[in-house]
Amino acid sequence: MYSIKIVKKVFLAFIFVFLIWFAAAATDLLRLNSFEMPIFARPTVTADDGGSGTYKGLGWRIELEGNFMPEDEYPGVTKYEYYLFDDLIHAGIRD
Repeated sequence: MYSIKIVKKVFLAFIFVFLIWFAAAATDLLRLNSFEMPIFARPTVTADDGGSGTYKGLGWRIELEGNFMPEDEYPGVTKYEYYLFDDLIHAGIRD
């Protein structure tokens, strides 16, 4: 049978992996709230402007629009939609 020590180790490993995943997803969301580029999500489909497009993480997806060309007056993220497991969690538009 399984000993209590093995069950505890597996449970702690699961909690550790979940906390790392949660920290990555929350970091990307907090950066988007400040209209900054995500760190952990990777671009999958991008436009020719250097940053707009779809970014994917492990369980989350970001639809991102922005001013990323050098000649843009106000550079950075201008609009985003944050999806967690394909459910819209948060969206924002910079004025």
